Amino acid sequence: MSKLAAARAAHQSATNRFGATQITWLIISMVGMMPLAALAALALVVLVVIILLSGSQMTSYSPDPESTLGPGAGGSVLTELAGGDGRGGFRESGVPEADLVAPIRAAARECDLLTPVILAAQIEYASDFDADKEGQEGRKGLSQLTPDVFDRYGEDDDDSGEASALDPEDSIHAHARWFCHLAEETQRLLDDESVVGDHLTLTLMAWDQGLEAVKEQGGMPVILMDTYPLRVRGLFARYTIGGTDTSTASASPSPSPELFPSLSIGSNKRVVPDGASLTASTFDTLFPGRNSFYTYAGLTDAMAKFPAFAATGDEQTRRRELAAFLANVDHETGGLAHVDEIDRAAWGTYCDGGRPYGCPAGRTAYHGRGPLQLSWNYNYQAAGDALGLDLLGNPDLVATDPSVAWQAALWFWMTNPGAGATTAHAAITGGGGFGGTIRSINGALECGGGNGELVGKRVDAYRRITAALDVDPGDEGTLTC
Repeated sequence: MSKLAAARAAHQSATNRFGATQITWLIISMVGMMPLAALAALALVVLVVIILLSGSQMTSYSPDPESTLGPGAGGSVLTELAGGDGRGGFRESGVPEADLVAPIRAAARECDLLTPVILAAQIEYASDFDADKEGQEGRKGLSQLTPDVFDRYGEDDDDSGEASALDPEDSIHAHARWFCHLAEETQRLLDDESVVGDHLTLTLMAWDQGLEAVKEQGGMPVILMDTYPLRVRGLFARYTIGGTDTSTASASPSPSPELFPSLSIGSNKRVVPDGASLTASTFDTLFPGRNSFYTYAGLTDAMAKFPAFAATGDEQTRRRELAAFLANVDHETGGLAHVDEIDRAAWGTYCDGGRPYGCPAGRTAYHGRGPLQLSWNYNYQAAGDALGLDLLGNPDLVATDPSVAWQAALWFWMTNPGAGATTAHAAITGGGGFGGTIRSINGALECGGGNGELVGKRVDAYRRITAALDVDPGDEGTLTC
């Protein structure tokens, strides 16, 4: 039997019948972290689980050993036990140096597979965030890349005048480029049916052992114990919102509701006094394919800074405003999939040189970013003044800080009439309906016959979200513009 065939058979075996031995070792590895009082109960649970799983199927996948299993196929139970896929919201407080958060977020946008959670976990494993670390084979810096890898993928990302593996920002971005190169190569192997395993595991395996080892072994059919992919995944929780950081959990009490009045800790629901609410689960349901940058925590933090948002008028009006905002966000970002404007050719068109403050970050720096794709230097200037941030000088904050991104969107929604005669907030709460919000955001580009197709797509999103929030969308005549 070839190694690939053996790997496929092993993958199928792990998928269809979760091995009792694998479960036993997973549990044994965690015993040291558990109170002694729980061991007796644990022993009973282990016995029951082993008995049940020894004779029952865990999945409904086809038993065909020749099927090629790509990303997300099979082994999902093992994946979850091994730390998940790293696609949860990024817990910035897990990073020991606050000034590393923005570079990690920016670098993680290099490719779809990479996330800030994965990047932070790899850096911790490599250097424990020691930017001056020098390891074997000439490895240096946060990511401990070999000299040849850094020579190929390192750039002067912090504009210091030279690329250096000991420079945190240069190291982080080189890390991301190398990871994404490996992700591209492992995806090719999956497409060619040369290997089996999930995409992230294979990429982490290639990072640790090299692509040739991945090919030689036919992939990694299951996430094996005591391997680099499993050890890195084990760190994901530390950098994931809602994850349990075992190194600090016992010393970190839950935040007091009095300190965070906009959050109901028990229900994970954002609550504005007398305002509409949005649960984390509803947020996830509305945006199933969202970029991990757009976090629920970032949204609720921003909403707390604009107390009139979704809290004006009667209950139906409040819910309609929440739905209208999210519907326009959905349209502007492709379901929260995009952070930066897709049309890069247009990036240089948003600098109004006639303004006295000019475009200090560069003519191409004021393109659309964030939930409502904030654009133009004068909007970044005004938003920055209102939020107490230098967005004119550092517009990329809208693409690297989730709370700032949502704040900038709500600033525009609540205070800027845009291309209309009134703000989107005033339109939806003052009888202008959903159509009035479209006019404020894009004016004649869509309204008055400008682009009826795009208006229709916004309205479709609004209908879907009002249904999810259990509110009538309003008079039909006010939905379009």
